[in-house]
Formats: sequence, C-alpha cells, structure tokens
Amino acid sequence: MRAALLRCLLPACAVVGVLLAGAVRTHAAVGTPQPPVALHTVPDAVAGATTLSHTQSVYVSHCGGCHGIEGISGPTFVPTLRNSVGSFACTPEGRAYLVRVPGVSMSLIRDDQTLADVMNFVLITLGGSSTPPDFKPYTAAEVHAWRAHPLSGPDFMATRAHVLERALAACAHGPGAG
Repeated sequence: MRAALLRCLLPACAVVGVLLAGAVRTHAAVGTPQPPVALHTVPDAVAGATTLSHTQSVYVSHCGGCHGIEGISGPTFVPTLRNSVGSFACTPEGRAYLVRVPGVSMSLIRDDQTLADVMNFVLITLGGSSTPPDFKPYTAAEVHAWRAHPLSGPDFMATRAHVLERALAACAHGPGAG
C-alpha cells in the first residue's frame, strides 16, 4: 500500500519541485534584464483538447493523481474508473458506496455541489458504457448525507467486492439488459 501511495504522490512532488526551482531561478534573476519572450500559442491537435471545465479541473487535481486523468489507474489497488465505475450506480447501495469511499467522502473537495458535479463527471463521462442509461445525477443533498458516514474498517476491499457483485447482478437485470 505504501508503494502505491508513493506512486501517486511522487509525480505531484516532482511537479512542486520543478515549480519551486523555477521560482528560485526567477527570484535570483530579479533585477537583471531579461530578453523579451515571444508569446505564441500552438493550436490543439484536437480542437478544445486543452480546455477543461471547472469540474474536470477539480477531478484532475483531486482524483487524477491516483485514478488517472482519463480514469485509468496504474497496476495498483486503486481501481480504474474508465468504463467500469458506472456499474455501481445500478443499485442504491452502490450509488451511496461511491460517495462513502474514504477518498471521496473525506476528500478536500468540501463543497457538496462541487463533489456532486465531480461524481457526475466520473459516472457519466469516465463511466461510459458501464453507467446505466437511467442514471440519475448525484445531488448536493445526497453527497452531504452520504459523506457524513464514510466507509471504514479492515474489510474495505471485501465490502467493495460484495457491493460490486450485487450492483453487477442488478445491471444484468436492469433497463436495457438482454
């Protein structure tokens, strides 16, 4: 678990180090004439590819380090979200579970509406084909109620497996299931 945590934190530390090094160089250069910098923009290879909404930026800042900026985590205990997380939404238990996960319920995203928006982005965009067609978006009120009761305990992974098993069974029998 420590190694997985380090894999999540080391890239962030490297970015902070680079930013600090740049700040030190900038501070050292104060008072010395700098050559003019030509500012130009390079167009996106795909139109809008570098434009993130507020919700996407919050996801990248608070969740993307471990779950991956596109919802694909590395080979760790951290689950991949892309085309899989939506299955939890097939049951009320799974829906609540996603908000009660400690990384969500105790997230530094303290505003309930912002967290609801991030959860909706995760389920609708990253969840893709795994999210049921009748998915009801999270509300701030739901997030507020569920995050007050974060999951805990030594059997966390077993709990996840049981919740997911029941959700997958419900998905197989739900709307649109063959």
